[in-house]
Amino acid sequence: MSKINILIVEDDYISAEYLKKLLLENKLDVIDNVDNAKDALSICKNNTINLILMDIMIKGNISGCELALTLRQLKHTMPIIFLSAYSSEQMIEYALCANAYSYLLKPYRDTEIISTIKMALQLKSKSNKEDDTKILLKNNYLVDVKKEKIYKQSQEIFLSEKLLKLIILLAKNRGSSISNEQISLSVWGNIQNINTIRALIHRLKRKLPDLDIHNINKNGYVIY
Repeated sequence: MSKINILIVEDDYISAEYLKKLLLENKLDVIDNVDNAKDALSICKNNTINLILMDIMIKGNISGCELALTLRQLKHTMPIIFLSAYSSEQMIEYALCANAYSYLLKPYRDTEIISTIKMALQLKSKSNKEDDTKILLKNNYLVDVKKEKIYKQSQEIFLSEKLLKLIILLAKNRGSSISNEQISLSVWGNIQNINTIRALIHRLKRKLPDLDIHNINKNGYVIY
């Protein structure tokens, strides 16, 4: 089994050291623990990072949420697990925008941390094994872009032509917000009003109720 590099971004020294000890006890490798965005970006630039444990409130003028968004803009795709004592709606929205795998509230249980890490790494591993035409989404959905089909646990789900176009578009851009304009052009070939797009999204959610899809700032949608 190849080495798994986990980066801890935590400005509380005691918390960071405890996390490091916990991970090592569970045979998970910690490449480093840092307390600010600058050092975290440098490590990600120069190393292969498989997962990040990130506190939201870190040292410096860049928060953990802003750091996560920057990493996504730089095309880093490792799972990010946010750790925070706060659960405001704004912070959760940030986490969604950054395609965070999970958001754990302090104080968390040791078993909660370890199980979340292992599930995130497993999902990432499965995703990497799929070729470019097959995209694995959360909750065991698989989108076959080439065949224009969607499956759940190997069972094909039959959708209308427009719903298939929508889910393929979102899946091909998994973790990135797709604007209403992009959706309009890809599905209909011209600009549609927001109510028409909302109705299509509603139909998709009704057909696939556990699909992990979110509205981002009322300007688009993202799927995980």
